[in-house]
Amino acid sequence: MREVAKGKTLIELDDLVTMFEVSLERIRLLGKAKVGDKTLVDALEPAVRSLRESTEEKLETLPALEAAAQAANHGCESTRDLVAKHGKARYLREQTLSHIDPGAYVIRIIFESLLGTCRSYNS
Repeated sequence: MREVAKGKTLIELDDLVTMFEVSLERIRLLGKAKVGDKTLVDALEPAVRSLRESTEEKLETLPALEAAAQAANHGCESTRDLVAKHGKARYLREQTLSHIDPGAYVIRIIFESLLGTCRSYNS
């Protein structure tokens, strides 16, 4: 992932997509998690998919990040209705219902922060 950004002072949308795709793949390989397992993958995968679709549609960076942040938020909120299957929370099973997964929440914050930074930069 660092190879994508090495020597750059400005990260393009394509670079960002590549970095998040590599991260998602590594997380899947290490943690064996998938969407529906109540993990950060529930927010990260839809956000990454949204970013990829935005690059294919040739959207500008700001609308692409808006869509990705919205996808991350939706994925994060979806974890309320899930039972944890990975991590320490898996021992709590049904007690995790109605609670947002902390990892998914962090992904939402990351994408909201990227969006906020992009908005500030474009102002």
